[in-house]
Amino acid sequence: MFGRRKREEAAALEAAREEDRRALFARLAERPEHICPFLGLEGERTGYTDGVSDDHRCFAFGDPAPISAEQQTRVCQERGYGNCPRYLRGVLVIPTEELDALRRLRPMEQAPAPMPPAEERPRRRLLLPLILVLLLLVGVGGGGAWLLFGDQLGIAIDPSASPDPSLSASPSATSAPTQAPPTASVEPSASAPASPTPEPTPVQGDEFAFYEVSVGPDSYTIYPVADDGTVGAGRSVEFNAFSFARATPVAAADGAVWRIEDGELAGFAYRFPDSGEFRVRAVFLSDAGDRRSFYLEPSELDQVPETTPAPAP
Repeated sequence: MFGRRKREEAAALEAAREEDRRALFARLAERPEHICPFLGLEGERTGYTDGVSDDHRCFAFGDPAPISAEQQTRVCQERGYGNCPRYLRGVLVIPTEELDALRRLRPMEQAPAPMPPAEERPRRRLLLPLILVLLLLVGVGGGGAWLLFGDQLGIAIDPSASPDPSLSASPSATSAPTQAPPTASVEPSASAPASPTPEPTPVQGDEFAFYEVSVGPDSYTIYPVADDGTVGAGRSVEFNAFSFARATPVAAADGAVWRIEDGELAGFAYRFPDSGEFRVRAVFLSDAGDRRSFYLEPSELDQVPETTPAPAP
């Protein structure tokens, strides 16, 4: 009886802790997308202040750590916080379900509807039918048109002139649609976009953390991919700046694809060479949390790595 009561109390305590964790990560997921989810206040885990505050702490791992003013403004409250070594180490130790709760899976923004054309000036609306009537009368009889409109419009019309068939032709009710120019294709090459901030190469003692896809400001084709490697139809995305995302190699029917694991495009994958000029790098972390990496060769992007990357001896 005593053991059963202890188990029930432990289960109730664990359920309460789970509910607290869910509420915590639900509040963190409501933050603006440029605020790091590990940023908090010394006395309030989910609180933060715009700008610099002495009460700011980093909750990525271990005890809450103080943060420098430069780190707060340039990293913790900027979109690039995903490259912070403490953030990268924090997401490695956080449970998967809690990491999923932090992802901001927002719908892709739709392009705004085109603005309706501005209304024509009243004078122009009146003038256009008048000109059409004039052209019609020219086709029927130039002399009558001159008598009716010649003086008012200041137009001299020769009544003896033969009507021009091109003028009497009825205007088409609908205009032919303008054909959009074809989209330029991106030819893959070995000179893929490089990182704007090169990182040091791994050294002995560093531990492999994850793969990361790197793309530049360009258009790319990405593919939805299931866990079994089934690849769906591609869709086009465009980046205005360099972008990075954690990725996992997945074996597909016609070679490896690199599935994105975080951000708005999680679940989609890059495929070499169909997606465009993307790169993949292996990211390592030192014992102190310092980040180092190296890029895979283009010839390695269409196959799943056989072994875990390791620093060069």
